[in-house]
Amino acid sequence: MKARIKETGEIINISDYARVTLDKCDSYGSPIELSFDEVEILQERSDNIDWEQRRYELAKAAMQGILSDEEEVGYACSEATYKENEIHTVPKAVAQFAIACADVLINELKGK
Repeated sequence: MKARIKETGEIINISDYARVTLDKCDSYGSPIELSFDEVEILQERSDNIDWEQRRYELAKAAMQGILSDEEEVGYACSEATYKENEIHTVPKAVAQFAIACADVLINELKGK
């Protein structure tokens, strides 16, 4: 996690502790500590996102939400697409809708 020291603007690496310890020492040789109200916590963007795993997690959550609402299940069934001679099932329809929801959210997160 990174933080910006409000007073100087310097960006530092920190851990999740009650105080931030800098790599610098004071004139007595003691590490300099700052409280969290003296720094601004910065959110790091990760370029190492596993989008397939994220897609699975989002589709799973969407599927749970869809299955919790009978109207949403009905909508998913009405919008599902099937191959020729494929059996129309509720799980298939809900899965397609959940994956579509996950894909849209991922595209929004990626800024597409």
